[in-house]
Amino acid sequence: MLCDFSVSKYANVSNLEKETFLLKDRDVLFNRTNSFEWVGRTGIFYQQDDSDFIFASYLVRFVPNEDIILPEYLTAYLNTKYGIWDLKRRARQSINQTNINPEEVKETFIPLLDRDFQLKIKDCFDNAKLSLKKSQNIYIEAETLLLDNLGLTDFQAIQNPVNIKSLKDSFLQTGRLDAEFYQPIYEQLEKFIQTHSNGFEKLGKVCRLHDENYTPNENQEYDYIELSNIGKSGEITGSTKALGKDLPSRARRKVRTNQVMISSIEGSLQSCAIVPPHYDNSLCSTGFYVLSSDKINAETLLVLFKSSLMQQILKKNCSGTILTAINKEDLLNIPLPIISQNTQEKIAEYIRQSNDLREQAQQLLTEAKASVENEIENSVKVSRGGGGVEIDSLLAKALYYERLAEWTLIELLIEQKTSNVSVQTLSQSFGMSGRLDAEYYQPKFTQLLESMAKFDCVRLGDIVDLYKSIEPGSQAYQSQGVPFVRVSNLSKYGITKSDKFLDPESFNEAIRPKRDTILLSKDGTVGIAYRVPEDLDVITSGAIVHLSLKTDRVLPDYLALVINSAVVQLQAERDAGGSIIQHWKPSEILDVRIPVLPRTIQLRISEKIQQSFTLKAKSEELLAEAKRLVENEIENMR
Repeated sequence: MLCDFSVSKYANVSNLEKETFLLKDRDVLFNRTNSFEWVGRTGIFYQQDDSDFIFASYLVRFVPNEDIILPEYLTAYLNTKYGIWDLKRRARQSINQTNINPEEVKETFIPLLDRDFQLKIKDCFDNAKLSLKKSQNIYIEAETLLLDNLGLTDFQAIQNPVNIKSLKDSFLQTGRLDAEFYQPIYEQLEKFIQTHSNGFEKLGKVCRLHDENYTPNENQEYDYIELSNIGKSGEITGSTKALGKDLPSRARRKVRTNQVMISSIEGSLQSCAIVPPHYDNSLCSTGFYVLSSDKINAETLLVLFKSSLMQQILKKNCSGTILTAINKEDLLNIPLPIISQNTQEKIAEYIRQSNDLREQAQQLLTEAKASVENEIENSVKVSRGGGGVEIDSLLAKALYYERLAEWTLIELLIEQKTSNVSVQTLSQSFGMSGRLDAEYYQPKFTQLLESMAKFDCVRLGDIVDLYKSIEPGSQAYQSQGVPFVRVSNLSKYGITKSDKFLDPESFNEAIRPKRDTILLSKDGTVGIAYRVPEDLDVITSGAIVHLSLKTDRVLPDYLALVINSAVVQLQAERDAGGSIIQHWKPSEILDVRIPVLPRTIQLRISEKIQQSFTLKAKSEELLAEAKRLVENEIENMR
């Protein structure tokens, strides 16, 4: 509920724009565009020193009339379950984002509690602000202590971006041809580490890397930590709770108390955190490296990796095209300064004090929010003679009659219903499915299920067993070994050649596709199905599941065809969710309805599919032969 001041983005704006968007002390900021989870987040801005801040276009500024409502109370209310409920109901979801119209937010009713109570809420915010500021100052003390010991307090980076290297001193040593890798500042920083008075070691000698893949138990609930859950000061701000079967394929790292998590992705290298006791045995994304050390304590490792020194060195070692990241080998070869035990203990104490103060700040804000909720509930009960009427019920009734009035007007204006309208009661919709997005209830989905009701249909989970594959992470890719098949290699016609390979010994236990297994994509481009004609020595991505028939009622070619048809594709379109990348949960896949046609029809369909694949293979052979003939003819002409 307090705006974060760890801002790394800047904008060149005109004086007029600055005057319009410059934030003032105690402005309230509202997030109007984001994922459904984050849209509607509200925080209060407190002026810091003489720094100027402006706000992004996806935020809205509220300037409360303090004679009526204090900014702290408004912020607290909009973060209560009542405020969140009122905002979320106004949210409009699209494919990649959710939006709340600020004009509709203006119509939100805010319960005005008495001035004394609002002042108590303001006291909670003021104390939280002070605790957070102290926490930040103590963290800076820890970082300063580290830099002092490294002799980098007054460090001046080389400004000259030019560095001339011979082939012997560059590519032949490093295998890197990108100019960025050889910037003088990187050499300057590495020399500082290598001449450190207490010595240095490569990371692989000082730290243990915990990169073992862990396969979650399908029916066990886990805390899942991803990049968005890492705070600016190295704390874990939250997690997603989900059953193992519903976790994304990248949730494959188990973390333990006091281990240090470091992002491997350039652009998120600052996302480092120490695992606290309450996240012991949680899972994290394979986008993190997880480290521990007997020579450097966790707090010092955290401050070290978040320091500008190590951030630059991490950045130097990132490579890739679309998604640049630091690979395992380069990480293990990074030089680390050996910090004296006395300094490590001081840094650890500073970080513990910082964490305690941050937790105090969070507790104060939580208490402020709880106080507002309790006061609202008590006010409602008193106003109804102590009858104990829940505010949820009152707000729901208010909304019902508001919408009823609106519909009465709309009904007069609409001449006929469009074909894309579906009216569902609460018990028919959210009560059964747990989904509130209108897309889920489109008439085409209902019509599909009604059409299928005419046939003998079975639940997919009743005729197949579903097996998950692995997500090894890009650091495991090799130039040779067992081919690693991703969604981009999969189509309903087959599997294309992969340019990614895995070590056969390290991944000996990974599942391989068997004859008549159906490979099905569940992440990204969901719903691609392919029947494997023979046992394959390949390893599939965690975004692909293996379906193995456990009954002879359905033929494998027939099942693959049904999954690739509109019959299942529409069900996948309805079920799959995700703001950026589509994700089809295994539990939803197993609930898909499959029409079972008579055996004779299934056999005819299977024969045609096999004929089609045979002709396709023949076509590819002829094209390859034509290419070979052209190449031979060209060579004979030389």
